[in-house]
Amino acid sequence: MTKKFAFTFNGEKSLIGNFYFRISEDTIAQTLGISPKGEKYFKTKQFKEKSWTQFMSRSRVSSINWKKGVPRSWLIHPWDEMVYIIHKFVTCEGRYIIVYLYHIKLLFHLKGQCTISFPYFLLQSLTKMSKTIQKQKGNEDKSLCHFGSIKILIEFEFQRRGKTWK
Repeated sequence: MTKKFAFTFNGEKSLIGNFYFRISEDTIAQTLGISPKGEKYFKTKQFKEKSWTQFMSRSRVSSINWKKGVPRSWLIHPWDEMVYIIHKFVTCEGRYIIVYLYHIKLLFHLKGQCTISFPYFLLQSLTKMSKTIQKQKGNEDKSLCHFGSIKILIEFEFQRRGKTWK
């Protein structure tokens, strides 16, 4: 018999089965060993400062339209590669060639020019993904992008309770 799982995101239940535990900023921070301190930042929160120009090719700065995003190729090296890593492992997106303002905010964090709460960011991302998946009845297995993060959280909780994946 296969075990199924269910998650609770800040009190909101998202059914994935019958193993229940709460995922919060604190559990993400403990699981990943990262600090929950910093600005409560997520994708929809905009910022206005033009300090993002430090990551851009000077010839492209006047053409920037953050509502549509910009091609990753407009970023100077090594920031173009850093955004690719952010796409694959933090935001879990498939649009690897498009950069949005929130990617730039994550670059500021990595560069040490601001501090955001990664546990908060990841919780918001998991919550958004959960709501999106629940609307796609029948296609859940094709669109689950955060499976690596979810597996890490499940394994940590199993270990904490003295259980194993099997």
